Amino acid sequence: MKSRAFIAALILFSASLFAEDEGVLFEFNQNKGEAVVHVATVEEEAYLNGQLHNETQFINRTSTTVTETQNDGSAKLFTHYMTTQNNFFKETGKMLSWGEEESVRLYRDKNGQLHDSDNDFLPTVQSVPSFSDKKIKIGESWTSDGLEVHDCRELFNMEEAIQVPFTATYTYTGDEEIDGKKLNVIEVEYKFFQDAGEAGDKGSLGQDWYDSYLYGTASGSTYAGTQGQAVQKIWWDNERGDLDHYVEEFVIYMYDTFGNTYAFRGTAHGEVTEYKSVNDKTNLKKLQKKVEKYKLDNISVKQGEKGLTISLDAIQFEPDSDVLLPSEKKKIEKLGEILKEFNNDLLITGHCAQRGTVKAQQQLSEERAESVASYLVELGIRDQYHVFTQGKGATEPVASNATEAGRIKNRRVEITIMD
Repeated sequence: MKSRAFIAALILFSASLFAEDEGVLFEFNQNKGEAVVHVATVEEEAYLNGQLHNETQFINRTSTTVTETQNDGSAKLFTHYMTTQNNFFKETGKMLSWGEEESVRLYRDKNGQLHDSDNDFLPTVQSVPSFSDKKIKIGESWTSDGLEVHDCRELFNMEEAIQVPFTATYTYTGDEEIDGKKLNVIEVEYKFFQDAGEAGDKGSLGQDWYDSYLYGTASGSTYAGTQGQAVQKIWWDNERGDLDHYVEEFVIYMYDTFGNTYAFRGTAHGEVTEYKSVNDKTNLKKLQKKVEKYKLDNISVKQGEKGLTISLDAIQFEPDSDVLLPSEKKKIEKLGEILKEFNNDLLITGHCAQRGTVKAQQQLSEERAESVASYLVELGIRDQYHVFTQGKGATEPVASNATEAGRIKNRRVEITIMD
């Protein structure tokens, strides 16, 4: 005869198996003040009428903060976007880099559906992932609606965003343990199709645009339609209630009224990490004390819109170049030790004096920012996917360019510990 303890244990074990068989309830865990950073790298090939035109790498950084929550689990979000783009043109092999910034405010329910975006162009893929109201077992699938958004203001001479609805199919394929975390693996697939007439019918471009489309004006737009598909594999952290990382393959075809076909094929991978704001007086004083401890000259620290900024004032390069002098490398090495104490992404901004043409000033400021960023990566302070660069030319002087002393101050590079 089996003991009561054995029977009780058997009941508990059976109950746990039954609980697992019930499946997993996937949903976003949204609490006011919480913030995450999403860094995505996209490798894309662009074709015009079947011929390769260029290869592009995008590194998109988004920081999202929960600004308000509701009792039903929905939340108001504020997301800031920064994009670094590198074009590798087949014709010239030349690489160009620059950064663009935008922001959006919207609502997200606990299942992942997005609502009421105040920016028609963002997010570019909306409501992926989004989940069922029911618990999902391994092997089970569900569907949910989403939206592809394309910015074709330059490609098709149109002011409005192209918004294409789709229905995605999700399948919960199993679990994986990575770095001590249990992650749920979910596969996603969706296709989309739209011609210019459908866009107007569905209102995604607005009635005014559709009226002009019908009468052949459409503000000179040459857009004729689009179609495509995407396949994703998502690793979901249900304990945290957020995406951990993902990979994707996609293809998008777009058509104009002249019969041209534009094809975009590529892959993407991204990760989501939690971050803490450092842009406060406590961390400001901490940085200032560290700078004093290392006896670093011509270094200043301040709070700004994007985070805490360390300014390397009067930074020295070889004449009219982006090659750092050995003395400046030693200074950056010491700053690197300070930067290791923070996990946030870095934004490196180059500035120069008002000397030469505006184009030359801009180029030199970008090259000098990239030089400092590359050295920080070389030192192992951050990897290349968590350092962003931009150049400001001579547009933001901190002193007069009429004197050599002022011009020296304006030749600076700023390192921002980003919020």
